[in-house]
Amino acid sequence: MNMFRAFETRVAKAFGEAQHGVAAPFSFRKLAKRAAHEMEAETYVVDGVDTAPALYTVLVSADDDATLRPAYAEIAEELSQFVEAEAARKSYVFVGKPLARFMVDQSLRHGRFAVFANNVDALTLQKLREEEEAFLSGFGAFGGAASPSIVTPLPSEDPQDEPVAAEPVDMLGDLTIADHAVSDDSSAGLSVLPADFVDESLNQANAPSPVANGPRPLADALPEVVDVAANPIVTPVPEVDGLRVPSVPEVDGGPAPIAVPQAARHITPNTQDSTFMSVPVPMVEPEPISCLLIDRQSGRTYQGLAPKTIIGRERVPGGIILHDPNVSRHHAELTYDGSAWRIVDLNSTNGTLVNDVDVDSCVLRDGDLITLGLLNLEFRES
Repeated sequence: MNMFRAFETRVAKAFGEAQHGVAAPFSFRKLAKRAAHEMEAETYVVDGVDTAPALYTVLVSADDDATLRPAYAEIAEELSQFVEAEAARKSYVFVGKPLARFMVDQSLRHGRFAVFANNVDALTLQKLREEEEAFLSGFGAFGGAASPSIVTPLPSEDPQDEPVAAEPVDMLGDLTIADHAVSDDSSAGLSVLPADFVDESLNQANAPSPVANGPRPLADALPEVVDVAANPIVTPVPEVDGLRVPSVPEVDGGPAPIAVPQAARHITPNTQDSTFMSVPVPMVEPEPISCLLIDRQSGRTYQGLAPKTIIGRERVPGGIILHDPNVSRHHAELTYDGSAWRIVDLNSTNGTLVNDVDVDSCVLRDGDLITLGLLNLEFRES
């Protein structure tokens, strides 16, 4: 706990010096706790090494952005050093020096915040660091804590897209954050996840109904057997011009009966009883058609199911959820037409790239690289 208190003391001092007695909008100690929690949740084994996420995005309300703006540089630097020390204590490594940045989420209320940790490659991390340094050196041109790489669209006119703020969720005891706030994509795709929900299970098919007349007695269930040895079949002898064919043996002046051996008994099913053939046949559900998206950095695997799967930051039934503030609520859609998979951009804020090419719609091939926000996902047909 001393690490958290020390962080809070240093950040509170830097904030107080920048704002001259203005009260902090939220607890900096809770900010450190949330960052540590996110680091632990997003640490993966990469090439045999525990690799911690190097990018930390702090989402704040528009009101708090104005209050925190003069102290962003000091707070971000302190948060980066705290994360680096926490990782060293657990023997985690980074792809580069950790970077902390602030962004505005219009759906957040005053005093609420959220933290996202992302695994990015070294080149992406360096590019973001340069953009952040440019932002901090002249943030007024960018309108607050909106990253210069993020393009903010015009507000949506659809009433269903109006921002909705959920109650804060306490995930670490006294740590209260707005981790499930919802906003529309007019906030540059920066809102966080809504409250979890439980998907309804699919209804199971009804089992075949039993035979209406109940089980049959064993004697009735057996087929009828005709013993032709005891009742020989008599074959009439053909005649030619009124004379019997002499090749057919005769007994007592008539045609000889043809005896059928015991082993050649003729079995005739009882076709009069319709219940004899009522056998329920179990229905076998076909395997669903699916594909895989593999995170190049962390190795995390996501599954898409035919005929369509929504990809985005918001939870939808059967969708793929990406925990990246640069991903829109409904960012893209995977569709299967019976022969091939296709990805369609859903008018996302930051676009969809396939093999580093910005696309609106594109047929996918095994091994294609899909870029959504800061995530690089390799497409695999299953």
